[in-house]
Amino acid sequence: MLDVIIIGGGASGFGCALTLASVENKFIWAKDRKYMIIDDDNSDIKKARFYNLTGVNFGISGDELLENMKTQLNNYKSVEFQNSKVVKIIDIDGGFEVITQKESYKAKIVVIATGMHSFDIECDGVEILPHNDVLKPNKICLRNDNLKIRDGLYVVGLASGAKTMFAIANGEGTQVACDIFKIWTDKPMVAHDSIKN
Repeated sequence: MLDVIIIGGGASGFGCALTLASVENKFIWAKDRKYMIIDDDNSDIKKARFYNLTGVNFGISGDELLENMKTQLNNYKSVEFQNSKVVKIIDIDGGFEVITQKESYKAKIVVIATGMHSFDIECDGVEILPHNDVLKPNKICLRNDNLKIRDGLYVVGLASGAKTMFAIANGEGTQVACDIFKIWTDKPMVAHDSIKN
């Protein structure tokens, strides 16, 4: 059983995965943890060009940014990437079963990072609401309390009701990763990078 499955490979999904994976060799409690991103290759990032995103080349294309994020994530052994569409999330003993069009996976925790266009994954306890903090009509978000839908099930980024800014969505993924660290350690925990020598 995986520790965390992240559904969606956009800003928030990568923010969560990178933060989780980045501690794989830093703490005993993080060793041997396993994570997976399941993505259907339909991120809005692919249609964008970024001019106000800190730390990346001015005007970077969404395709290039996604490739950079995948390359960055490949530095960690604890996370894998599956290209597929999730159709159902089922509660099982000790976590969830995530069923895709190709196969199914089990995880203790699931993070939904599927964007604001629609939510067509069958899942008990998920309530779809109108996304009222975007300019485009007919967008959705999922009811949550501080990014938590219920125990073990989180939502981040545009699917949580966040504004349509890459940095905000990415930050929500990072926040939930740190919330997961707190569950595992029973204390506030973050994933700081190393101090430069």
